[in-house]
Amino acid sequence: MKKKICIFGGSSSGIKKEHKKLAIKIGKIIAENNFDIVFGGGENGIMGAIAKSSITFGAKTIGIIPELLIKDDLINTNFPNQINTELIITKTMHERKQLMYSKSDAFLILPGGIGTLDECFEVLTWCQLNIIKNKNVGIINFSGYWDPLIKLINNIINEQFMKIENLNYFEEIKNIQSLRKFLKSI
Repeated sequence: MKKKICIFGGSSSGIKKEHKKLAIKIGKIIAENNFDIVFGGGENGIMGAIAKSSITFGAKTIGIIPELLIKDDLINTNFPNQINTELIITKTMHERKQLMYSKSDAFLILPGGIGTLDECFEVLTWCQLNIIKNKNVGIINFSGYWDPLIKLINNIINEQFMKIENLNYFEEIKNIQSLRKFLKSI
């Protein structure tokens, strides 16, 4: 059975075209390294780009979406295999996240907004609390998008609201070589 990587990223592509190009490249690399993808199910933005790319290069995707987001995030449910090899519809966001976490062997955080931050911090919190065990978390930071987040985490540690050991729960991934190394470690 193929391992699965949970992708967190924006339901929009953001202002810089490089973010969508990066998502497409990462989708290809994930598929080439024999992984499938678990993601939020949306057809737009970073999520849609990485899912479509990974399917193009042979991966399967499990999209998990709550009922309340179907109207905004699914463009055409008549052709689900273009983005979602399998689509699971949940009642709540909490149910969605629990399924995403349980079905995944690792996590990648791509550029995104407040929802992506929520998912990132919840996964890191669950790692800290030992609810999620032995699952790697990678923060994709090729172009410095997440520099302010990394700086914030270091500030939280410096202010002693978090222990330095919390840095062990994620890896900052700055280039393709470190992404490939991250994938091999799963």
